[in-house]
Amino acid sequence: MPMKAKLKPSKAIHNPADKAWNEWFDKLDAKEHEKYLSQLGLDTEDIEEWEEAEGFKKPKPQGKSLKKKG
Repeated sequence: MPMKAKLKPSKAIHNPADKAWNEWFDKLDAKEHEKYLSQLGLDTEDIEEWEEAEGFKKPKPQGKSLKKKG
């Protein structure tokens, strides 16, 4: 399930429009957040990759590699 991004302390909100957007964003649940991301053209795999890259989710363990004998 996607996790909502949290603003980093270094990116303080100074603009009133940004503050209003942030208040709206904080009220979204995970399903609503995923819906908006999909409207931007992101599929589930894209969302998972983004969450892993941003550190919101740990990467999925890769399967064991099969080495050819011989």
